[in-house]
Amino acid sequence: MVPGSFKGLPLGALPAKAGVILLLLIGLSFPQLLDRVVANVNGEPILESELKVARIFYGAVDRRELINMLVEKHLIAQFLRENGMNVPEAYIDQVVKEIAESNGRSLEELYEDLRREGLTPDDLRSFLRVEITATLGLREYLRNRIEVSEIEIELERLRKGEVDYLREIELLIIPASKKEKVLEAVSEKGSDLQEIAKSLGLKTERLRVKRGELVEPLDREVWRTPKGELTVAEDGEHLYLAKVLREVRVFSGRSEEEIREEILRKKIEREREEIVRKLRRERFVEIYG
Repeated sequence: MVPGSFKGLPLGALPAKAGVILLLLIGLSFPQLLDRVVANVNGEPILESELKVARIFYGAVDRRELINMLVEKHLIAQFLRENGMNVPEAYIDQVVKEIAESNGRSLEELYEDLRREGLTPDDLRSFLRVEITATLGLREYLRNRIEVSEIEIELERLRKGEVDYLREIELLIIPASKKEKVLEAVSEKGSDLQEIAKSLGLKTERLRVKRGELVEPLDREVWRTPKGELTVAEDGEHLYLAKVLREVRVFSGRSEEEIREEILRKKIEREREEIVRKLRRERFVEIYG
């Protein structure tokens, strides 16, 4: 490995369960001393060595952007530790092991690559401890405090056009020439559509229809008639008797769980931003560059 370069450093990808990606950069150098303090977050130093790991990890090259990112991560990690959340060392052991395995390296080979870049295993572990706490830890912390209601899911479906309302109806279609007989049957049988059909020697059919799918006079009546009631419509050729049985909601697109997760993700991000704003106001932060 060429000193001062990231070429060949096999840090590859952090395991999927850690929820982050450890990127590989080539040809970046750090002339600064690795033990130099680059920022102070409420008395907790951020060192040059952590900045170097972060540059590999995030794949970013802007120094100020990286420092601000680390400040934010440390603020969140401190907040969560104060609320009793810590990453078990065994979990970090497993993450480091999987980083090595995903790159076809043993732990010793991974550590040797780090040493060639002026980094130690503890530098990597310290960085991962903050990163995992500030990402997965915060997500779990907020998931236990944020709820997604059924109303929110319904509104999201409506907003995305993923809900159709159908009416299930029992329908009897009669030639217009039999109108008088129909009126007599209705007078005799009341709203019992099956008996009306039997008296006319006809059969009913059961349909699920969207608004606008029926002939206009019948469609208008079906969608303004309460459930359980009988309605009548005609169009010159036919007389229609329809009983509204029930209204049905049909969902398309995403599953309820997918919608819930999307709403939760947005809520978590908003809450995260609010926590960071609050911490930046209340905590002592100095950036030395």
